[in-house]
Amino acid sequence: MKKYLSVCRKEMLLLIRDKSGLAMLFIMPVVLIVISSLMQESGWGTLTKDPSVQVLFVDNDLDSLGMRIKNGFNGSGSFEVVDRLNQRPITAADAKNAVKKGDYLIAIVVPKGATSTMRANVRLNVAKTLAGFGVGNPMLLDGIVFRDSVNVIIYFDPTVKRTFKNALISSVRENYYKIQTEWVFATFNKELAMQMPLYKPPREGFREILQFKEEFPSFREVELIPNSTQHNVPAWTIFAMFFIVIPLTQSLIQEREGGSLFRLLTMPVSYMTLLMGKVGVYLMVCLAQTVAMLLAGILLLPLFGLPTLVLGDDILGLFLMTTVVALASVGYGLMIGTIAKTHQQAAAFGSISVIILAAMGGLWVPIYLMPPFMRAVSLISPLNWAITGYYSIFLRGGSLWQIAPQAIKLFLFFLSTVFITGIYYRYKSPMNN
Repeated sequence: MKKYLSVCRKEMLLLIRDKSGLAMLFIMPVVLIVISSLMQESGWGTLTKDPSVQVLFVDNDLDSLGMRIKNGFNGSGSFEVVDRLNQRPITAADAKNAVKKGDYLIAIVVPKGATSTMRANVRLNVAKTLAGFGVGNPMLLDGIVFRDSVNVIIYFDPTVKRTFKNALISSVRENYYKIQTEWVFATFNKELAMQMPLYKPPREGFREILQFKEEFPSFREVELIPNSTQHNVPAWTIFAMFFIVIPLTQSLIQEREGGSLFRLLTMPVSYMTLLMGKVGVYLMVCLAQTVAMLLAGILLLPLFGLPTLVLGDDILGLFLMTTVVALASVGYGLMIGTIAKTHQQAAAFGSISVIILAAMGGLWVPIYLMPPFMRAVSLISPLNWAITGYYSIFLRGGSLWQIAPQAIKLFLFFLSTVFITGIYYRYKSPMNN
């Protein structure tokens, strides 16, 4: 234990002397978090929030159906109904021309007489149904001017995606069927009350029996949507921890080239003890980096008008995930520093490989925005395991058990890098020949 503490003290002194390296490890990630969050905030909102699409609405009906369709769009929260242009009501020609020029994506025109046509069809269907029961009332058909079905015209810009187009048409149809069902129900009650004096219509009007309840599977009871802060803070924290490969490999190669490693090995201390001393010191550095990044997300980003970082409920799980990510990053640095023969090799391969793993792992672009092939490839990146674990804590309210799969994979990655480092030193390193 005394040997190990002495090695740790030696590593700490070397690290403290490299003030520029320490500044890079702490200041650079904080700057990246702020810049990336500011750049992505507006675009991130379109991915994480319900869009509000402006819809030109022309109501030539000026009756119940037109009003109900308009209220349905206003109540959806996804559409903003525009019924005036240049301070005057929109005409069908204005709406078509605005969509044609690309000023608006969608325009809806409810034709004149839509309500009367719909009511006439409803009354006719009710009369036919009652006639089948021998309860027909010829008076029910008086005044009905039967027309064809109502044609609500929807103008779409050519750039509108087919999925969105189908969703909008389905929404209009659903609203129409709901209105039609209500009118059928009311007409039946009215006619039966006229034909049967003892019939008492129900007090309640028509209401939908089938309801759809949206739930978002999570370990919390509320829906949590990731924002730019909740993505960038853990992403750049992981990136900063793995970028520790640069100072760590420099330390290993300097010891070899300067001869200090040879002098250390003449003392009763093994190479693995020296490596574990570096693991202990750089592990503390990674933990300090994480604290700085989290504080930046909680205290610094709100000053720029960005969302405050919301931590998970399990602090122990957060500490465990940070620890295994730090061990994985330090182990990766030890392996690169032992195998690389020069500073140039270590710096080039270490930095480029971390950037590739970060891009693959979803630190720059979220996994769900990647094509299927890249999603499959991302699963082999340890940085993907790390960001998935942090998402489980920050966004899903996951506990220690929920992050266990990612934590185990990261710890096994650390053990494998240490094993490869030991095997390479034993059989390949010139220091051991």
